Amino acid sequence: MNTTAVHNQRSIKLIANDMRGFSLVELLVAMGVFLIVTGAAFSLFNQHAKLVTRQQNLSGVNIGLRNAMSQLEMDLSGAGQNFLSGVVNAQPFGLGVIIQNNVPGVAPACAPNPATWAYPVPSSCFDSFTIVNTKPCVTAGGTTTPVLVVNENANGNNQASVAVSNSSILWADDPNNPGNVAAFANDTTCFKSGDELLVVSLASNPQPQCIPGNAASAFTYCMSFVVLTKDAGVTGNGIQLQHNPTGAATDPLGLFATTVGGNNFNKANGLNYPFPNGSYIIDLGTGGNDITYAVQNSPTNANDPQLLRCLGVTCTAANSTVLTDQVIGFKIGAALWDNAAQGATEIANYFYNSANYCSDAVNNADCTKVPPPANDPNDFNLIRAIRISMIGRTTPRSDISVSNFQNSFDNGPYWVQQASVAVDLRNMSSDDLGNAN
Repeated sequence: MNTTAVHNQRSIKLIANDMRGFSLVELLVAMGVFLIVTGAAFSLFNQHAKLVTRQQNLSGVNIGLRNAMSQLEMDLSGAGQNFLSGVVNAQPFGLGVIIQNNVPGVAPACAPNPATWAYPVPSSCFDSFTIVNTKPCVTAGGTTTPVLVVNENANGNNQASVAVSNSSILWADDPNNPGNVAAFANDTTCFKSGDELLVVSLASNPQPQCIPGNAASAFTYCMSFVVLTKDAGVTGNGIQLQHNPTGAATDPLGLFATTVGGNNFNKANGLNYPFPNGSYIIDLGTGGNDITYAVQNSPTNANDPQLLRCLGVTCTAANSTVLTDQVIGFKIGAALWDNAAQGATEIANYFYNSANYCSDAVNNADCTKVPPPANDPNDFNLIRAIRISMIGRTTPRSDISVSNFQNSFDNGPYWVQQASVAVDLRNMSSDDLGNAN
């Protein structure tokens, strides 16, 4: 026997057996195991991708809310400036914030359209507010305080006061340089046609009587507004301010309410009060130095309510900065100097309807009547602190993690987050306004 041939035959058989490969059963088992492992891996990856997407979107909403709140705090903390800070020996007088509340039941309902999840703007979802500032006046002679004083003795008039409701001319003087005609030219460069003027008579002895025919002891000041119809000019020994008599068209900045009634005592509206000589005339300009916060739809996406910061009393494309997108709630409440008059148990109570800004200090006012107030609504000078609550959301249906999701806030297919901040108006004090009770 040839042993070499036998050995070669065995080697050929072994090689043939090694090249046989997997059987069909083995292949099916291997594929099944591979599919199970791959399916588990993809399932974990999908869950992780949803979680990452959700966290990224929520982080974006949170960052937007925080940035907006930071800007709000900075602006509000400086509100309530003393308008008379540049006047020698003048007692302080300030205005801070004018709030426009969209009250539920009066404004359109706060409910999204379930087809697009768009929120109506305006609606009771959204309030707005304006921080009031004076007009900056920088002239060739330097910075000019935008304040004059009533002087009806100028130019030979020899009067003690002027009623801004029925006169079209105010005669004024320079409070820091009384009678100095040489200084008048610099003063008049600030007061331009179209500017809104705030006329204020502060506390005196006897106290001013802002509402004709009613007791004056409750009032600490009287206010009114006029709009210049001509640039200020120097005539004789006085500054002439020509304006529209006080009325509905003379408050374009929306600084005071004109609620009327048979027994209304809104001390912000001394429309017929004869302002005595020495009353202050403050130039507020056309509102370009004011700051307004409001929610409006994006001009490119009607389903995106944006929070805007605007330089002026109204928001336009030219004066607006977008602070954050997808805002579905923006409500503003105020704590008042006279919170107890509204039934508040503590100063931390905030009112979300400016019609409730009422003070029992006003003569014959009764803030306890229902619906309150009966006599003194919309008195923005009572504001001590502001509380702002804001709700943001992720973009509707933009997130794979919310394909079958409904949030508990409005049942929408998006995630929501809420932020709030309470800010004292640092420049305001009870001594400034005389409203401490």
